[in-house]
Amino acid sequence: MAQPIPFIPPDRRSDPNADAIASAVELLQLLHDRGVLNLLRGMVGAGDQLVQIATAALDTPEVIRGIRNFLLLTKFFASIPPDVLNSLVQTAVAGAEREKAQEAPSLLHLLRRLNSENTRHALAVTLDLVDSVGKGL
Repeated sequence: MAQPIPFIPPDRRSDPNADAIASAVELLQLLHDRGVLNLLRGMVGAGDQLVQIATAALDTPEVIRGIRNFLLLTKFFASIPPDVLNSLVQTAVAGAEREKAQEAPSLLHLLRRLNSENTRHALAVTLDLVDSVGKGL
């Protein structure tokens, strides 16, 4: 007669992968509980239909223009040295706090500030930007 094979549960301390496997099983259970697995199964089942819907939604002039604009803005921000952008942010925050604490400066005071070399450099860049926007219109 056949002898039963004794079942010896694996020793978790001797198997280095036991924790990883237990963690993976817990993750799978959480994904199942939240319905993520059903969603993924539906997406895989839809296959070509899902790709057609996504392609149709992305194939509009507005979306293409938005993607191009996003790429151009990314290039623009990547070209700005971080120390310049950091200085701009700090100056804006400090200026806003200072102006909250004071009354509005007079027009004469603002005109005097236009005499500053730094202000003229910033105004030149701003006017270049405004001019290029005007050309684009």
